[in-house]
Amino acid sequence: MGKVTRTIKLKFVKLNRCKAQLFEEMTVENTRIANELLSLPLQERRKMTTAKIVSELKSALVNQTIRHTTSPTGRKTKQYKVLPVEVNNQNWKLTKKGDTYSISFPTTRGEKRVPVSVASSHWQSVLDGLLEGTIKGGSFKLIKHRNKWYVYLSVIEDVPEITTETKIGCDRGQKNLAVVASKKACGKFFSGREVMHRRRYFQKRRKQLQQAKKFRALKKWDKKERRWMDSINHTISRRIVRFAEYQNADVVIEDLEGCRKTMKQSKKSRSDSGQSRYSWSFYSLEQKLEYKLALKGLKMIKRPAPYTSKSCCTCGVIGNRKKHHFNCPNGHYHNADLNASRNLAQWDGFSCDLSLKQGVFVMDSSDLNHGLLGTAPNFMNTQKERIEYIQLSLFDPTLFGG
Repeated sequence: MGKVTRTIKLKFVKLNRCKAQLFEEMTVENTRIANELLSLPLQERRKMTTAKIVSELKSALVNQTIRHTTSPTGRKTKQYKVLPVEVNNQNWKLTKKGDTYSISFPTTRGEKRVPVSVASSHWQSVLDGLLEGTIKGGSFKLIKHRNKWYVYLSVIEDVPEITTETKIGCDRGQKNLAVVASKKACGKFFSGREVMHRRRYFQKRRKQLQQAKKFRALKKWDKKERRWMDSINHTISRRIVRFAEYQNADVVIEDLEGCRKTMKQSKKSRSDSGQSRYSWSFYSLEQKLEYKLALKGLKMIKRPAPYTSKSCCTCGVIGNRKKHHFNCPNGHYHNADLNASRNLAQWDGFSCDLSLKQGVFVMDSSDLNHGLLGTAPNFMNTQKERIEYIQLSLFDPTLFGG
């Protein structure tokens, strides 16, 4: 059994002004303690105990603040503007009376029990699992957002480990946000045309707000765009996971780390929010896809990106790509994004020298007897002397009569 940790957001309901003011005071006091701890050297922070700190907060809450300031994140922080109160898993309790869920935890005025609302029936099953003990609860944070208070609760779920029989490739882009396909079957396309149109609309509106010097409205507009794009990525990732679950397959994606620095783009395209790679939210989609797959017991696999879109998924020879059209020297034609996703589904990650132009088979150049459809090695992680081997094709020529 594997374990997956995720965070659920619960809103306090029927929260009176007295409790809201109490939470505000606790957050201010917690921020003050954290900033005082940051003024001390790291070695002294590690030796700090609640007995040395004078505060109205309970020792359990102060301990969490000490741990946070000595964590890798806290060591990089110079000063906190706001640090939410964190309650560890031993100091809160979830109860249910009728159809109402309530959470109790320590405050500066004793232990309080506050009802929370369930925004979706999906979270209701998680809360029932916490009550039954099938799901383990972690710590939670009290966070204020738009003058309303929420609980950000982390939960740890056990998920079954599934033995998959195949893989599907997922090619991410801008004109098509994602294209998923197996080795030979038809693929699913997620068009990015509407996203490009909305990006340009948001860009035009931001420019108007900047010229009018309405910076508060500009900040709200940026958050609105971010929430809108997150919603789209949630929808796409959920549909990809559903497709992978139907195929009983793991998902293979390109490793696009640092792609904004390596991919060339003209100044005109970069200034257009619809085409600029700096507004491309590929990492957000990757994160959502990874944890949704983990909940189903499936895996996400990363592969090197070079030549996945320029090699033919039928014969493995490098062809000519022009926009969404891919033409192979052997006469094969494919949609470029579909071709890339099929390559990812059956390619196990060879590196290639970008200076070469003539297509040869990788098995001939590397003296291997087994094709990439099996368990081929990844030359990007092998010894330096293997760099001389060149990949210009993805498959064993013997599989295609070579």
